[in-house]
Amino acid sequence: MQHPALVLEHSFLFRIPPRYGWPAALLLLGAVAAAESVTPREIWFGPVYLAVVCFAAWALSIRSAFLLGTSVLLFKLATGNLAFYPMGPGLALGNLAVRFAGIGIVLGFIGLARKSYEREWHLARTDLLTDALNRQAFFELVRSGRCSGGWSALIYADLDGLKQLNDQQGHDQGDESLKAFAETVRRTIRKGDVLARMGGDEFVIFMKLRDEEAGQAVACRLHRALNTSGEDAACRLKCSLGVLVLPDGSQSIDAELRAADELMYKAKQSRAGVAVATAVVTDGQIALTIQDLAPPHESQVRQTDRTGEASGSAPDQPRAAA
Repeated sequence: MQHPALVLEHSFLFRIPPRYGWPAALLLLGAVAAAESVTPREIWFGPVYLAVVCFAAWALSIRSAFLLGTSVLLFKLATGNLAFYPMGPGLALGNLAVRFAGIGIVLGFIGLARKSYEREWHLARTDLLTDALNRQAFFELVRSGRCSGGWSALIYADLDGLKQLNDQQGHDQGDESLKAFAETVRRTIRKGDVLARMGGDEFVIFMKLRDEEAGQAVACRLHRALNTSGEDAACRLKCSLGVLVLPDGSQSIDAELRAADELMYKAKQSRAGVAVATAVVTDGQIALTIQDLAPPHESQVRQTDRTGEASGSAPDQPRAAA
C-alpha cells in the first residue's frame, strides 16, 4: 500500500497546479478585455493587463507570464486596438519595443522576488546542519491535517553521548555525528516520510503505516540501521528510539510527542535502544500498550522486503514503506 508523501506545502498562490493556474489567468484576461470593451477608448487598461501577467508570473512561471503578455500585445496590435500614448502611432515600433522591454523587466523582478521567497521559506523551515525539517516546520505539517487518518508511527530519537563528544572532541565532530545520523535515517525511511530536528540531539520521524504490525518492523529496521557499526562508525553515535504507533494518525501532537518521548527514555534507561508501544486514546488521554521488542525473524524481514515494506528499493521509489 502506497501512502502520499508527507510534504510541507506552500501557501495557495505558490501551489496552483497549471490545470488551475492557466484557466484562472485566462479568465482574468477575459474579464479585463470585457471591461475594456465597454469603456471609452481613452481609458488605458495596460496596467491592468500587466497585473494579470504578474499574477501568472507569480503563480505559474516567468516563461508562461511572458508568453501571456506577449500574446496580449500582439493580439491588440493585430486587431488595431493597441493604443500608443501620448504621441500616437508615429513611433509605433519603438513604443512597442519599450513595452516588451517593460514587461520583461517587471517579470524579471517578480522572478527574483519569488526565488527570494522560496529560499527564505525553505531556510525558515529547515535545519541547516542536517537538512531535516525544523521544529516549526514539523508542527506546521502535522497540524495541516496531512498526517491524520490511517495507521502511522511517531518516532522520538535521542542521540546518546553527544554532549560528551562535543566536550572531548569538539563541536565539529558532534556536527558530523548529527549529519551522519540524519543521512542514515533518510537512507532507511521512505522519501515521503518526515524527519525533523526538534533541537540539540533530539529528532522526530513521522511516517504512515500499513497496519499495526508494520510499526514493529519499522522500529527494528531503524534500530539496526542506527545502532550497528558501519563504514562511518567513527562519526556515528548510538541513539535511543521511542516508537509510538498511532491507530488513526496524529490527533493531538503535543500529547503524542510526550508519549513518544517517555518511550524514548524507557529505551535509554533500559539500554535496549528502542521501545515500541501502540497508543490507545480514551477521553483525550493516551494509554500505551507496550509491544514485544524482540526483532522479527530474518525470514520475516526478507518477506517484508519482497512486499516493498523494507529499505532497499530504488532511489526514486519509497525506500522503507510501512
